[in-house]
Amino acid sequence: MATSNKHRPPCRLATGAVVAVGFGLAAACGNAFAQGVAPAPSTPWPNAPPSSLAGMAAVSPAAAPARGVGGTAWTGPPALPATNATPPVGRPLHDPAFRLAEAPSLPVADPLGIEAQRQTQDGLPPGTRAGVFQKAHFVGSYLPRFEPDGLGIGGLDASVVFGVPFPERRSPLLITPRYRLLLLDGPDFTDVPPRVHEAEVGLSHFRRISERWMFNSAVTLGAYADDHSFDSSDAFRVTGRALGIYDITSRWKGVVGVVYLNRAGLSVVPAAGLTYDSGAFKMDLIFPRPRLAWLLPGSTPTAGDQRWFYVQGEIGGNIWAVQRASGAGDALSYGDARVLIGYERKLLAGVTRRVELGYIFNRELEFDSEGSVSEIDDTLLLRTGVTY
Repeated sequence: MATSNKHRPPCRLATGAVVAVGFGLAAACGNAFAQGVAPAPSTPWPNAPPSSLAGMAAVSPAAAPARGVGGTAWTGPPALPATNATPPVGRPLHDPAFRLAEAPSLPVADPLGIEAQRQTQDGLPPGTRAGVFQKAHFVGSYLPRFEPDGLGIGGLDASVVFGVPFPERRSPLLITPRYRLLLLDGPDFTDVPPRVHEAEVGLSHFRRISERWMFNSAVTLGAYADDHSFDSSDAFRVTGRALGIYDITSRWKGVVGVVYLNRAGLSVVPAAGLTYDSGAFKMDLIFPRPRLAWLLPGSTPTAGDQRWFYVQGEIGGNIWAVQRASGAGDALSYGDARVLIGYERKLLAGVTRRVELGYIFNRELEFDSEGSVSEIDDTLLLRTGVTY
């Protein structure tokens, strides 16, 4: 049975107000990000292996001994004040594992956002922009209707990712305004509205709390309704996540926490599992979004060009405030399960493109006033997106 909306606190919020909050927060902090705390210049360890240099913190030149002729250590001038850097031990240090440009609000493309990336000298992932603006996402999706009692869904989704220092540039606050339009077709046995809207502002933050532990928290404020119901108390809701990410090795990470999903029949779910990244193969063994990805021939990661094939599982759905054919207000819940395959080409300094084909099953539809769940026929999913 879907989660009831009867006990949600009354709150009236229009679509424009929700989106305006996100853009307003980003604009107010614009100058702060451009003038954020800059990390100290980085000087590599003279004897460090190349693989360890990408994740190193800033190090004083006097922190490691130089070698003279014959390998004799030279003590040199008096040492400068010690830094917090740690000498390399054969693998990169575990610096912040956030993906600054790829942490959208739940439950869009990457609801967990825990994949580590190689870091640049300033401690930020490759592709991070210097200003507030980081990424823009555009996604189109289509679920066809095959039977009279089926439900077809066409979707258009647009979001923008901004980053502001919190309190410094290395650990930013990500602000993601998002708008999504869903066009609904059927089913014939009930009065589903022809379209519903979703307007959100997502706030996400990653913070390292120890050498191996990182904490991620995210909150999304959203309004979900048809054309006539944005002033309903059922339209406004809050979703989010709280995760702990543990660096087991340079390739393995553990994840534990909870995710609040805004969908029918499954509101709060645990998020626990493991991730693995060898560079050419990535594995996310995490509910509610397991994923296996393989780097394809023709990729040139050193030039910022990666081509991936992946298999992925998802949980889809949402809850919207709607107006019935009788004029009465109600809440519509929809949920499904998804298995899909996809191809993605990531360009570090360009436009990233992806296309996905999936099978949708375990589809359920419920009006809150009726209290009974209707099963919907299975269907397919075609989804494509671009990221700049």
